[in-house]
Amino acid sequence: MTLKRTLTITLAASLLFIGTSAEQPKAATTKKTYRITPKTEAIDPLIRKYTTYNAKTRNHYTMRSYLERLEKEGGGTLVLTKGTYLSPLRVGIPSNTTVILEDGVIIKKTSETGTSKISATTSVFDLVAPSVLRLNKKMSKYNGTKNARIIGKGNAQIDLNGFSRGSAFAIAHNQNLYIGGITVRNQKGSHAMELDATKNATIENMKFVDATMIANTGPNESINLDTPDPITKGFPWKWSAQDGTPNSDITIRNNVFSNINVAIGTHQYTENRLHTNIRIENNLIEKTKDYAISMMNWKNPTVINNTIRDVHRADGKAMTILGRGIIGGTIRYNTFENADRAIQMQPFQSDGYAPIYNSFTETEKQYMQQNTAKDVQLNRIVLFTKLNEYTYATAERYDFVPY
Repeated sequence: MTLKRTLTITLAASLLFIGTSAEQPKAATTKKTYRITPKTEAIDPLIRKYTTYNAKTRNHYTMRSYLERLEKEGGGTLVLTKGTYLSPLRVGIPSNTTVILEDGVIIKKTSETGTSKISATTSVFDLVAPSVLRLNKKMSKYNGTKNARIIGKGNAQIDLNGFSRGSAFAIAHNQNLYIGGITVRNQKGSHAMELDATKNATIENMKFVDATMIANTGPNESINLDTPDPITKGFPWKWSAQDGTPNSDITIRNNVFSNINVAIGTHQYTENRLHTNIRIENNLIEKTKDYAISMMNWKNPTVINNTIRDVHRADGKAMTILGRGIIGGTIRYNTFENADRAIQMQPFQSDGYAPIYNSFTETEKQYMQQNTAKDVQLNRIVLFTKLNEYTYATAERYDFVPY
């Protein structure tokens, strides 16, 4: 073989090797999974040296340390195995993170920290990055935690333990959120789930049971949809920019609400910031101490195929569905049993803002008639049209019809 031909072949082979190497895909980064028990110590040795690290705070610091590790790693999975975990202090959930509560897990909200240096916080899980909490940053719009999941297996529970104004979940400024399969019990006042300023979320296969009210503190919904607003103080957590961001594209389905105050609702609003495309379907709501579903300042909600029963309060005015400032939407194929009132819509005004009014097309009103009511004292749909005037002359009334 001539020298010229040898050089030509060698050069061609080299170019082929270089080209092939350049086209090789990078190896996919595998997200890590960490498993902990109630006896697991914090993964960060510095945290284990904190003077506030003790038997009452260890579970908190362990969860916190692993979630901080997942934030640094760009996400992953934290699995809590069977047992009881004490939760005196909140933990933050970073983006691209899944938290799994295995069958037999109980996260118990507690008030004791074992030290005078820190006081218990009201929430268990804050849907915000741990670094935001640590560095006292603020989130706005939908720019906080994204692609987070909290999943319960079997009989996984969060026991709010009668903690005054305690919440299992403080949610705001999120996108693409999933929470499912967890029983939340023993709420006292406030909201078991504070769901604000979030785009694209699914809440399903949950149980909310045995809640009590705190007098003069609002309806105390199990799931409260609100806006971070300095006027209404709808989301008082310090890590929110209080920019009035509403919820969008929220699905609440296949849940059980039993012996609670209000199942799902909004009771104040930010002007011109409507919650849009809220979907409530296939839920069982029973034994409420006030309204079952209370919508306010919502646009195009869908409320279908829910069973709502045993809805009463002392004055006989508890509605299965109450709407205030609702624009359009579909409310049909629901079953109401043993309640004070069926469906009522009315104008409303929050302090500091202009009044809000309801608006439905004739077709949407016909959909509203396609619900089934049994043993309901006021067995009709009542649509009040004037602010603070609840008279026969200021209302439209419709009967339910077979469908």
